[in-house]
Amino acid sequence: MNSRIPQRLRGNTNVIFVVILAAIGGVGWYAWNMLQGVIEPEIVYSFQFSEAKRELYTHSINETGDIESAQNEEVKCEVRAPGGIEIIYVVEEGIVVEEGDLLVELDTSTLEDEKQAQQVVVNRAESTRTSAAAALRQAEISKQEYTQGTFKTNEQTIESNILIAKQNFSAAQDLATFSERLAARGFLTQQQLSAKRFAVQRASLELALRETELRTLREITKEKMTVGFDADIETCKATLEAENKNYDEELKKLEEINDMISKCKIFAPKAGTVVHANYQYGDQSFTVELGATVRERQAIIRLPDLAQLQVKAPIAEGKIAAVREGLPVKIKVGALEDREFSGVVTSINRYAERQHWSDKVKRFATFIKIEGDSEGVRVGLSADVEITVSQEPDRLQIPVQCLHEDSEQSFVLVRVPYDASNPLHSETLGKMHGDEGEEFSIEARMIEYEGSNEKTLVVSDDSDIEKGDQIVQNPREYPEFLRALVSHHRARAAMKRFSANNDEYGSLSKEDVDKMNVTLGYEGISNVTTTDLNKDGRIDVDELATFISKTQDTLVPLKDQATVGGAGEKAAETEEEKTARYKKQAEEGATKMLERMDKNKDDVIDSDELAVAGEFGKRLKASDTNKDGQLSKDELVAAGIKMAKAQEAGGAPGGRGPGGGRGGR
Repeated sequence: MNSRIPQRLRGNTNVIFVVILAAIGGVGWYAWNMLQGVIEPEIVYSFQFSEAKRELYTHSINETGDIESAQNEEVKCEVRAPGGIEIIYVVEEGIVVEEGDLLVELDTSTLEDEKQAQQVVVNRAESTRTSAAAALRQAEISKQEYTQGTFKTNEQTIESNILIAKQNFSAAQDLATFSERLAARGFLTQQQLSAKRFAVQRASLELALRETELRTLREITKEKMTVGFDADIETCKATLEAENKNYDEELKKLEEINDMISKCKIFAPKAGTVVHANYQYGDQSFTVELGATVRERQAIIRLPDLAQLQVKAPIAEGKIAAVREGLPVKIKVGALEDREFSGVVTSINRYAERQHWSDKVKRFATFIKIEGDSEGVRVGLSADVEITVSQEPDRLQIPVQCLHEDSEQSFVLVRVPYDASNPLHSETLGKMHGDEGEEFSIEARMIEYEGSNEKTLVVSDDSDIEKGDQIVQNPREYPEFLRALVSHHRARAAMKRFSANNDEYGSLSKEDVDKMNVTLGYEGISNVTTTDLNKDGRIDVDELATFISKTQDTLVPLKDQATVGGAGEKAAETEEEKTARYKKQAEEGATKMLERMDKNKDDVIDSDELAVAGEFGKRLKASDTNKDGQLSKDELVAAGIKMAKAQEAGGAPGGRGPGGGRGGR
């Protein structure tokens, strides 16, 4: 029993020892990783350089297009069918056809079913039309029967009755007269005489009744019956007209179906080489083949004139302003081993091409005629075109990839000999690069360029670049390095402009900052204390560079904004575009101003908030147009627009409004 205890204890000791070693190893590994995270690896810069050269500048535009015929005979589907109609035969692409040859046959089964159904409808409409015509004839005969038969019979009967009544009246009068004489002699009693007199009266009333009956027949009954018959006739006419129109419409539909059936066989309108009208647009495509469904007016076959070839090249909206008719073009066809052809721009569409919803850049079709020998060129091949816009001798040029654009300012990085005494070559800025004996540093230069093509920029002669300068080709490969150089360049420019002694390595006092904000037209530096990193009461160039790097503020007065963008070939700004630019700048400035100064977030800058802003707040009060002691966003925008217009026109000084396109920092 005692001999087992020491073995168990030794086993436990070994386990504890392993656990301790593992813990120590884990702590060491964690500490090493923490140390590695703190120590930043040194960046090894690998710059690529291009030399600034003075040589012939060719402004050219390069695009890709498709070869097509300038004279195309398009064969389209003329069959109108809901959902389209299916192709059951199509001639092979590339075959030469003669006029009248069958090109395409479309499925007629659905149309045949429609034809049968429509024939039934036409037959029914014809039957209804016939019935309506018979009803009209019946109405006309009924009128004729009355006017020429019934009416005359009734009239003659009444006239006969009138003659009898007249005869009876005359006989009664004669008898009454004779009775008067007999009664006077005493041969008749008074009662008998009264009876004879009554007979006269009755005969008179009978005659009047018959005459009234005749007058009623002629003047009232005839007109009443005629109006009724005329109404029946007009009703029948309207019904017949409606049925005739219905029949015509249904018959027209039947004829259209027959016409559609006849158009299901499409024949060549002229001789030519068959090209299928396939297309690919974004995620949509169509291939002319058996079973494919085509719609009305959709092109199926093209018969191009191979003697008149052209290239259709869509040019991006940013380049189209430079393109005009008559410009020379170099055309390379990849399928022909990059064989080169000559061409000329013949026309430019005024409207943008149809594009996929996801495409942001509009393109305008430009047509380029292929001149001279075009042997081997086929319709449908892709071609690279180079449109020569202009040529200028002895222009200073750099590759386009050297350019870095930031906030409408253009910069390049330039290689210069290393100078240990130059603050721009310090470890925080340009640094020392290169091997021993070949040390160099990198400096940022602001440039303006007057034009560009796909490869080079034409640098303005007043830019700080000369022929032979070595320009960094990959400036954006080291973004922090690039940002530091650009920010320091902007800081030196601002210091030279706004410091008391106009020294790019000078410093700004609180008063200098206030004057700078007034000149800028907006509150560039709102808090000197936070910008003054070394707390000496002044802002030196390095502190200003740090501020610019954080805020991306260029510290350029608003009146200079119109010229900041550099050169480049841009169309003249229209009044509408200028007004829109003013408004956009003013709204952005007003928004930023409210974000910084509206502490209580009530969407206005009240009198207390204006007072806190000091001198700048006093100047802002001029924008209070309704004199209520506070500034709304609308007032800030209106003031910004007014100030931007005045400054661009060279009229009003800066600092009397909210700063157009820039807000306070």
